[in-house]
Amino acid sequence: MIAFLSVLIGWIVQGLIGLGSGIISTAILLFFFNAKEVVVSLSIIALTGTVYLSWKNYRRNFFLKEIFILSVFSFIGAGIGSFLLERLNPKDVELIFGIVIALTGIYDFYSQKKKIFIHSKHKTIFGVFTGTFGGIISGLIGGAGPLYALYLNQTIHNKNDFKFIISFVFAILNVERIIFYLLSPELRSLFNWEIVVPGLAGVVIGAYLGDYLTGKLSTQRFKELVSLSITVFGIYFILKSL
Repeated sequence: MIAFLSVLIGWIVQGLIGLGSGIISTAILLFFFNAKEVVVSLSIIALTGTVYLSWKNYRRNFFLKEIFILSVFSFIGAGIGSFLLERLNPKDVELIFGIVIALTGIYDFYSQKKKIFIHSKHKTIFGVFTGTFGGIISGLIGGAGPLYALYLNQTIHNKNDFKFIISFVFAILNVERIIFYLLSPELRSLFNWEIVVPGLAGVVIGAYLGDYLTGKLSTQRFKELVSLSITVFGIYFILKSL
């Protein structure tokens, strides 16, 4: 029941705004299960949820350029992050990342209100930076979702397109994670079916409910909610680092 409820809550949030389940579900499950088992087991659940949200929000525009840039440079960044993992203190990284995300979330909320967005000619370089830095953060501490959300909130102006792209990118990253886990005998043994089985039920229901609630929001309110969520997640990382 704990696994079901934690995943349900996390995926209602992610179904609503496109991110957040990794932080929310993980934070709850860590009180009851081994940390490595939680991270590994949630990869299957996350893949299910991201594929579902990608399918639900697809509007016949694949956004190949945005997805390609974020996915490729995230992969490169993840390699850099993994290399730096033994050389940097994760707590210091969480603090700096939290401060940056909180401040940019506040700016994004202001820009959504004033309708100030990144110029189209700067989208590519912003995407390269987001993918690379997001991958580095994922390799170091995980939870780079707020950074991807910031980029898409500034460059994509339809809530369904926003949720499709971020969900599809997350799905690709989850496939990479699962392949890595399955290739490692040590990590393969960490899949805990007490988390996976009830979690799969929770992710389907939670993602459906969250996506349904998105339909009740105007695009402007949705984007403002994403901005506020980015700020909250930034504060979360700051507190987590202390």
